[in-house]
Amino acid sequence: MIRIRGLLMGLVWCMAAACSDSSVEQIEVTVPPGVTVPENMVYIPEGEFFFGDPSDPKTALGKRVNLPAYLIDRFEATRGEYSKFDSTYKVDSSLVKFPKVLVDYEQARAFCEWKGKRLPTEQEWEKAARGTDRRKWAWLNFEPHPNNGFSGFLPEPVDKRTEWISPYGVYGMGHNVWEWTSTDYDYNGMPGSEQGRFKVIRGGLLQSHLKIDFTPTWHRNYMDPGARYNFLGFRCAKDV
Repeated sequence: MIRIRGLLMGLVWCMAAACSDSSVEQIEVTVPPGVTVPENMVYIPEGEFFFGDPSDPKTALGKRVNLPAYLIDRFEATRGEYSKFDSTYKVDSSLVKFPKVLVDYEQARAFCEWKGKRLPTEQEWEKAARGTDRRKWAWLNFEPHPNNGFSGFLPEPVDKRTEWISPYGVYGMGHNVWEWTSTDYDYNGMPGSEQGRFKVIRGGLLQSHLKIDFTPTWHRNYMDPGARYNFLGFRCAKDV
């Protein structure tokens, strides 16, 4: 009897977590009839989420924002995918699943357009990362980065870390590379001379010589649209 009760409890937990192969409990999402979710994209339903956090005055401070439904890539765009878009870009077979980096804003935007998609807005990126419960980390609980003590962090394959997925099952939101969004970077009190100069980037690592930290789901960074770095990549989104 005890064993049967344990199996039933396990089944209930699995249903609540959408039977994910990860330890991150998943939000149960129902895709409406007539909506097709392309391979390796995730459906994010219409609804409210908390945007920003009161601890950071350059965010939206945790205000409620209602977004329409949208689709977002489960993984960051890979080098293998990018080689199909740009025939001059060659990639070693051992690196095809690594995120495409050294790409500026316009190159990222053009790739998404080629795929019939677009870059996500900053709000779309954050909701996909944190869900609806104001969580600070996509995977909910804080943990130290395993590469602390090393400098020169290198990106990992986009599908490697199932234990660090978001509550919608999206990978790489806070631990791999920074990602372009389509949103202009601004904040309350921003000097007028700087407005419109930069794009918001999200989800990379905060790194110093001796320490690496994950970024909170609400953490904002910015970059000149023409910048190309080995820690800067992107993913795509799509209207429903």
